[in-house]
Amino acid sequence: MTYLRTLVIAVGVTLPTLALAQQGGVRGACMNDIKTLCGSVQPGGGRIRECFREHREQLSSGCKVALADRMLQRREGRGERGQGRPGGPAGPGGPTQQN
Repeated sequence: MTYLRTLVIAVGVTLPTLALAQQGGVRGACMNDIKTLCGSVQPGGGRIRECFREHREQLSSGCKVALADRMLQRREGRGERGQGRPGGPAGPGGPTQQN
């Protein structure tokens, strides 16, 4: 009975978080985190991303879910082996075909 109660609570907490992350993407899900944790950071040049790294433990669960989803989308978009990426197998410095 305790297990079922815990499961219901976990689902009740997780589903709204997932819905929030999908509705507004990273910007929507992380807007409050940007304001509260990185409000004094000038956007651009990866500074917000760096601020998020510094405050990783303090990010809201909705923001964490949105960031993880974005990372998965990007990983799927460039393929399993990173083909076509600079420095990857098909990019500069990658293996060359010998004839």
